[in-house]
Amino acid sequence: MEVVTDVQGGLLVVVLDTNPIYWMHEKDFGLKHAIESVLLYVNAYLLQHRNNRLVILAAHAGKSVFLFPDPDGVNRTGSAEQFSSVKEQVWRKLTELSNAPIDEANNKTSLSAGLSLALCFINRAMNESRELQPRILVVDGSPDFAEQYISIMNCIFSAQKKHVPIDSCVLASEPSAFLQQASYLTGGIYFKPKEPQGLVQYFLSIWLADADTRQMLKLPTQASVDFRAMCFCHKQTISTAFVCPVCLSLFCEFSPVCSTCGIRSQIKPLKAKRPIHQIS
Repeated sequence: MEVVTDVQGGLLVVVLDTNPIYWMHEKDFGLKHAIESVLLYVNAYLLQHRNNRLVILAAHAGKSVFLFPDPDGVNRTGSAEQFSSVKEQVWRKLTELSNAPIDEANNKTSLSAGLSLALCFINRAMNESRELQPRILVVDGSPDFAEQYISIMNCIFSAQKKHVPIDSCVLASEPSAFLQQASYLTGGIYFKPKEPQGLVQYFLSIWLADADTRQMLKLPTQASVDFRAMCFCHKQTISTAFVCPVCLSLFCEFSPVCSTCGIRSQIKPLKAKRPIHQIS
């Protein structure tokens, strides 16, 4: 008689954009609606399997922090038995974040820090259990920031190496080229909801299924991916750039000194050839 062993649960890490500076520009929906939708989604995820684990991170203004579970608590992992306490703890942590002052000099959403923290947690969890099936869901409401390009790409390559899919739910007004590349290169699902009011339905129908179940479902795919990068000088999307050989910063215009690391380039740009005048 064949004995059916218990299947290893999954690990879902949600990176939630909680920067109020960018959420206040959304008229149709706000941060509260997004948080409530995420909480309903993660509760459904925890109820799928008793061994499912949950982590919620806040990509806030200039920093990234744990919302659930409490890293200083006794139980450091979310589980199905804890889903009743998720809502209470998340709102308590968000209240602490909202009451804390925001540094005006560093008020951009730290998406790269949130992804780095998520991958560090996943790496530690995978060392404890090799059969764990981790994944990351990014709920982003902010635009892309050029200065985070290299750190986000490093996170993408790390997730790709660890076989961790990065799902992306983009709620900003413009598509995210960074998250398009993240989902494409890691095998995740990138989607920009057309009706944010029905966010719960999008979460449950697109991102609730695990990797094995997704192969049997017809889910949204990217018709095209914007692989262009952003320059560090003018923060513009570019197809061709000058690259610093030390820090790999990208610039749309040549400069003998890198503004990021200060290295002086020994290469001079080619001068334009003079036009050849025909003799009539």
